[in-house]
Amino acid sequence: MTRLTEALQTLGLKGEINLSGRWVRIQGGRFSVYVAEADWNAGYYTWCDDREERAVEFYLDPTEAIRAGLQRAA
Repeated sequence: MTRLTEALQTLGLKGEINLSGRWVRIQGGRFSVYVAEADWNAGYYTWCDDREERAVEFYLDPTEAIRAGLQRAA
């Protein structure tokens, strides 16, 4: 289990997890949130399915990345 999937479970959230566990899609309030693990466990990228919120943000912690993405999608 990856740190990303562990963070998702710790937060009590459900989402679509790819087979390797390196990215997840979570349904936010207004649109989907994606969180992906960077190469070599360097951190986590998050972005949303919103044409106006297309910015990709980088976080070192998977829990922080998930929370930030969900906040943007609320």
